[in-house]
Amino acid sequence: MQEYGFDQEGGTTCRYDRNRTVEQNMEAFEEAGVEHRCLLTVRDGEVVFAARVVSDLADSFRTGQFVQSPVYSSSAGSFEEVRELEINLKAGALPTELDIENRGTTFYLLPSLAQQFKPLSLLTGFAAVIAVSLMVFVRYRRADVAMPMILTAAAEVYVLLGFAAAVGLPLELSHIAGFIAVIGTGVDDLVIIADEIMQRGNIETSRVFESRFRKAFWVIGAAAATTIIAMSPLAVLSLGDLRGFAIVTIVGVLVGVLITRPAYGDILRVLVLRRD
Repeated sequence: MQEYGFDQEGGTTCRYDRNRTVEQNMEAFEEAGVEHRCLLTVRDGEVVFAARVVSDLADSFRTGQFVQSPVYSSSAGSFEEVRELEINLKAGALPTELDIENRGTTFYLLPSLAQQFKPLSLLTGFAAVIAVSLMVFVRYRRADVAMPMILTAAAEVYVLLGFAAAVGLPLELSHIAGFIAVIGTGVDDLVIIADEIMQRGNIETSRVFESRFRKAFWVIGAAAATTIIAMSPLAVLSLGDLRGFAIVTIVGVLVGVLITRPAYGDILRVLVLRRD
């Protein structure tokens, strides 16, 4: 690097045109009378990325510190360019270790962009609630059974959002996937409870209701235990996005078994016994 002038004070400049060959770029630099020194990333003989040398890196070349710590980072002007560089680096055979997962690639969404997602997210959630409500109503043809089921599922989502806010859990894709899984299994469990209680004739006493509810709850509890056991390894091991999915799913299952399912049973008991 010192031999080819990459140790200049203040770093180097780079105006490399990837639409041209290396020779064409060299000729253009000579015609312009400007010295350009670029760090090129080459894959299969093709230049896929060109970057200048910043002042700190040039200083490490000049002082020899780079020999002791041969590490540098690259940045780009757009997210698409960074992703393209990441793909090319992963595809190439590199003579050194590449840290892409932890510090090699960094990007973020502007708050203004996140604000645009809110109305669409609310609309999507509202559409999902309407769809589930219609399906449940078609199933039972009774609003006094369907409405508590929808309200219970909504309460479960609210409790999970409160948990996420309390522990500072970001709503990433893996966590949202966990929310969806919990909501789906939650509605399934509520349907199991309603079927067990409503599809086996009239309920004359509270004891009959408790017996039917207990049978349904055993099925739900066994399914919940299976889910927790299956998700536990993913929650403990460092598996990136899978860990977040597993944690949200386990918490959602526990909330359902310990809070929302018994609450729905109490509501349904009051409604059924009052009607009978």
